[in-house]
Amino acid sequence: MTRKTHEFAEDSFFLSRRRFMAIGGAFIAVLALPIGWISNRIAKRNDYIKARAQGLYKDDAIAKLRVSHANPAVTKYYQEFGGEPLGHMSHDLLHTHFVDRTKLNS
Repeated sequence: MTRKTHEFAEDSFFLSRRRFMAIGGAFIAVLALPIGWISNRIAKRNDYIKARAQGLYKDDAIAKLRVSHANPAVTKYYQEFGGEPLGHMSHDLLHTHFVDRTKLNS
């Protein structure tokens, strides 16, 4: 019988620890880029929403008509059509029908 000897060869599949950490760091940096872009986009959107809300509150504060039941156009509508708020006639004329369009976006 012959005796077999085994030699350890350098396998190109395995990486050194230093090389593995360099590749892992680059991979994590590439994954982190979109997160920064998304968070920046969300921050800009939130700033826009806050500015818009502040402008609307400012406009509401100086508005002369602040409630719909004090609006002369609304009271004239109810006088001319003889209806009453939340009545059948006003419901038929003023009610808006909505269509579910959530499946159209996908």
